[in-house]
Amino acid sequence: HSVVLLRLRREKETMSAAMSQRRVAVIGGGVSGLSAAWHLKANTDYDVELFEAEETLGGHAHTTNVNGTDVDIGFMVFNHTNYPNMVRWFEALGVEEEDSDMSLSVSLDGGKSVEWSSDGLNGLFAKRSQVLSPSYYTFLQDMLRFNQEAAEILLLPDDDPRKHITTGQYLRENGYSNAFGTYYLLPMMAALWSASLEDVLRFPAAQLIGFLCNHKMLQLFDRPQWKTVAGRSVKYTSKIQEILGKAAHTSCPISAVKKGSDSTYTLYGSDESEEYRGFHQIIFACHPPTAKAILSHGSDGVVDIDLLGLLSNIEYEDNVVYVHSDPTLMPKRKHAWASWNCLGKADELKTLQKSSGAKKGEAFEGAESGFGNTASKVHSDDHLEGEEGRMKAVYVTYWLNRLQNLDTDQDIFVSLNPHQRPNASLTHKRVTLAHPQFNLKTLEARKTLKEYQGLKGIWFAGAWSGYGFHEDGCRSGFEVATALSGVPLPWAGENDLVLAPPNLAEAQMKSSWLFNGVSKLYKNLSYHLPIAICKRFIMGFLRQAIIHGNLNVKLNDGSIMSFGDGTPCGSDKSPVTLRVFDEWFFVKTALEYDLGLARSYMAGHFVVEPLANQKDYHPVLKPASERDETSTTIGDPVGLTRLFLLLIGNRDRLLPTHEPHKAGRGSYSNAMTNASGLIISKIGSLLNYMRYKLTMDNSEKGGSLRNIHAHYDLSNDLFKIFLDKDTLMYSCAIFDAVKAPSPQTGLIFRGSLEEAQWRKLDTYLARAQVQPGQKLLDIGFGWGGLSLRAATKYGCQVTGITLSVEQKALAQQRVKDAGVEHLVTFEVCDYRTFCRRKENLGKFDRIVSCEMIEAVGHDHLGEFFWAVEQVLAQDGILVMGAITTPEQRYETYIRSTDFINTIIFPGSCCPSLHALVDTAYKNSCLTLEHIDNIGLHYAQTLAHWRRRFNAGEDQVRALGFDDVFMRAWNYYLTYCESGFFSQTENMLILVFSRQGCSSLVPLCETRSVTQATPFTEEQVSNYLEE
Repeated sequence: HSVVLLRLRREKETMSAAMSQRRVAVIGGGVSGLSAAWHLKANTDYDVELFEAEETLGGHAHTTNVNGTDVDIGFMVFNHTNYPNMVRWFEALGVEEEDSDMSLSVSLDGGKSVEWSSDGLNGLFAKRSQVLSPSYYTFLQDMLRFNQEAAEILLLPDDDPRKHITTGQYLRENGYSNAFGTYYLLPMMAALWSASLEDVLRFPAAQLIGFLCNHKMLQLFDRPQWKTVAGRSVKYTSKIQEILGKAAHTSCPISAVKKGSDSTYTLYGSDESEEYRGFHQIIFACHPPTAKAILSHGSDGVVDIDLLGLLSNIEYEDNVVYVHSDPTLMPKRKHAWASWNCLGKADELKTLQKSSGAKKGEAFEGAESGFGNTASKVHSDDHLEGEEGRMKAVYVTYWLNRLQNLDTDQDIFVSLNPHQRPNASLTHKRVTLAHPQFNLKTLEARKTLKEYQGLKGIWFAGAWSGYGFHEDGCRSGFEVATALSGVPLPWAGENDLVLAPPNLAEAQMKSSWLFNGVSKLYKNLSYHLPIAICKRFIMGFLRQAIIHGNLNVKLNDGSIMSFGDGTPCGSDKSPVTLRVFDEWFFVKTALEYDLGLARSYMAGHFVVEPLANQKDYHPVLKPASERDETSTTIGDPVGLTRLFLLLIGNRDRLLPTHEPHKAGRGSYSNAMTNASGLIISKIGSLLNYMRYKLTMDNSEKGGSLRNIHAHYDLSNDLFKIFLDKDTLMYSCAIFDAVKAPSPQTGLIFRGSLEEAQWRKLDTYLARAQVQPGQKLLDIGFGWGGLSLRAATKYGCQVTGITLSVEQKALAQQRVKDAGVEHLVTFEVCDYRTFCRRKENLGKFDRIVSCEMIEAVGHDHLGEFFWAVEQVLAQDGILVMGAITTPEQRYETYIRSTDFINTIIFPGSCCPSLHALVDTAYKNSCLTLEHIDNIGLHYAQTLAHWRRRFNAGEDQVRALGFDDVFMRAWNYYLTYCESGFFSQTENMLILVFSRQGCSSLVPLCETRSVTQATPFTEEQVSNYLEE
């Protein structure tokens, strides 16, 4: 008997020791902490303790008493379809529910602009004059369309960039009216998500639509039956407290966590005199910024610094919550009152909407911010309440009597961040609650945070891990608790630990008209049939066009179509893989060819996938020392360069070595030859060309001004992000470079972009033989880099002309900062107008035009040379930087359109050298005297710009630019880079003068005529080592 007792005692001690290794601390008593602690306590043998800083458990499940009536001011409603774990949890706890109401209203300007509710026709036309308002019917029409098609975004693959666009971009790209945004979506989302309008416009559209699906709000009428906790949420939180008993510590904030030598964690209270020892696992069910603060104290060497960065990137915003009975914070008309009431100012909503997207008809298709945006213009202040607060456009008031079936004659409301405080005598309570902000930074951080779950016994849970709902919070707690213990929830499926989140899109679209027969027929005819036809054309075209190299086209179903023989072509021998997300890509490309490919990429229909091995990239295109620029939004930008080089390599293999000019070669029929080999695209190419000719002419009276405005006036702050910091030159730099050693081709570069731009400026001024004190005209001065150099280095009297108001403003400030206002004068003026002025005739000793000739246009080249000669002194010199097109392609080029001259630089034309020389001869007495080709340096310059642009993505987005702009700008920079890298576009420095120009005598000196001795292989090797 004694032996048996001894064995039992030893087994008990062994079990006790095992249990001591299963102690879990839960920090945070909100829904995530409660669900995790409940499961570990009720369904496992883990020893769990919960620590909550507040006096009561629940977090946003916050119940308060108003004159004897319990009301909830945080978590209020749920439904059986989209809250599966919470509903089953409540059943297990014995928590009762009752029906609720989820009606919605919007009231702007005190009901003067618009006022409506979803409570039948009487509510819809609460303001009777809306019956006669066309904009109101436009809003209703767009609402129905949005409700029918919005959920489709949730069905996109996670790597599809269109799934990650902002709300502002979604509204613009899908053609929704201002009335729809102003009267419905924007005020509703700003109010319900407790976010500023600026944040809503930058809010991920998929997150927003997921919210609407989850709350069954993608229908105006016949919404499902919502539920609320009978007796308020305190009923369920108190049951959890009973189950946890003394293991639930309230009014117990945790300030630090330390890991001891025995590998257990010790938690410290607010003054660190309170210690809670012996925990092997910690679940942080508090807000991530709070978790970061706790982990930052006393956990040196335990927590990864990157983890702390991720936690800080999951952002929260405080919101002031008033519980009151003041009806002035409700819609003006009683029959517009609803459970959820959005109240705001129409002007604020319209202003923010207007700034969120480019107006139709603007030449640059990817510009979201309008023009001249600066960071200060889009940042909002940090006030929480009041008419100038963070929610100055709209706020929300909940009518609790209707929402929670209150048994009282007194109206009780909850208002978040109201524009005016409720009457003090009618105010019952004021609290501050924090809500997660689901911006791109938060979404990226929470995705990466999954990799840290459970490492070193540390876990994270919260509603921020989903859509921010109570179901997300409890599921997150359950997921951590079940992963930690390996014990499934009692109601989980046979092979599951937790009930999976509902498929929001599928649930919504089952009841959507999109799935009826008429809709399917329409989509088949308007979408699937064009794709099927155009896909066959594109496949056939690629089989003929891609002979060398390897192009892979990967579709959503996993299928891959390959083209080419695999021999090296372009920049390397590795395949270029297009990941096609939307097969409308085939339609766009088939109908518009070059422009269709560009527009398809801008729309997010495809990206180029990165190579698996960094060593497979060409070392100049992607140096090993540079950061990887690949992202979901843009794919691999270096991959875009590789794609263009592959296309160029296959295009140029077909070019004959010599093709004599034929009669009619310059006819308008050549407008379609840029799409030769792809017959279906010829009509689209011709239409694009006609639009180009009719709307993008560089005429003196408005045409040039409009085209310059479309690009250069986008935003000075934008260009500062990627141009060199010293000169702000938006033109080809000249790097320190030598010929690459065999077998590599091209040049090897070194030095910074800033050094290269200074070298470029000095080269231009040296080619112009600039002398101290001369008068210099800078045509198209940009941000004043060359003008400043001429004034500060040579003391020149500089006059600069431009058509960009934004450039002039910044350039003048730079001149003032440099203290050379007495030497430099800038003016907004067309070069033709300027050169006609009598006082300017023969005035300038030197004229420099650095990459301005491209904005002149082929039809106006003669006007440029005529104008320059009018103001050039007799012995003067013109130095021109010109991007040029090879003569062999020029005739076709000027009778067609491409991505650059239509979207990026409207109306532009990169002339051929022959066109420049011929036009100069016909329209002036100027003669070409000297040429330098620095095209390979331009490829390197563009690569520097692209890297800086992508590294500054957060700054670009802060200016109001969106995904379309990010893709458009990457397409532009890589498109141009490939042309210069392949030497199929040239960058020439040209020197013109009249005959007998004595100022050019130095160009005849031996040191100018002869070239420097080439480097030996040993010298090249030493150069590379340096």
